[in-house]
Amino acid sequence: MPILSPAPARIDADLYADLIDPARLATYPRESRSYIRIDISLRAYWHTLFDTCPLLLDLSGPDGASIFHPFMAWAKQEKLSFDWTYFLWVYQWLAQSEFRDRLSEELLLSMMTASAARWLGYDRNVDDLGVVIGTPLIDSVVVGWKMDSVYCGLNQVERLEFEEPLPAPDGLFGYFFTPSLRLGHFPGWRPIPR
Repeated sequence: MPILSPAPARIDADLYADLIDPARLATYPRESRSYIRIDISLRAYWHTLFDTCPLLLDLSGPDGASIFHPFMAWAKQEKLSFDWTYFLWVYQWLAQSEFRDRLSEELLLSMMTASAARWLGYDRNVDDLGVVIGTPLIDSVVVGWKMDSVYCGLNQVERLEFEEPLPAPDGLFGYFFTPSLRLGHFPGWRPIPR
């Protein structure tokens, strides 16, 4: 008996529409290559989310399915990208879900911090040295800083409060980039990219 069923033989390009859709997983035989490929893809998103923000499991239970599956369906419907903004979109979904009354400032900051840290890993633009993420829910911002040297003593991601708070972004989150390792300007909030 083969470990993986050879039929139907499909390549990843045939599965693109299903790679982020947990509901589609059940349409494939469990031992098929397609099922395993989709399962691996979904696990990458699951682990990115729950390993980085384990507080989410306190809301959803140990398998995270009550958050993960509905969020993934919503993200597909909204045509969201899963770049550095992934965690912000999850929080946005949570804020309009059955979990909205159980959201804490600690979870909010953890999701904003995760997004800033993810930006640090994704962004290769040499003109942007920091990303500032704000929300009207708190008076502080979360800033992710790129290192300019291996000897730099700067925290890579930190929460900052200003003597005079910045105006609130129009949406649940806003961001801007800074070209230096100092916040000497406020160019205005940009909406979170899709």
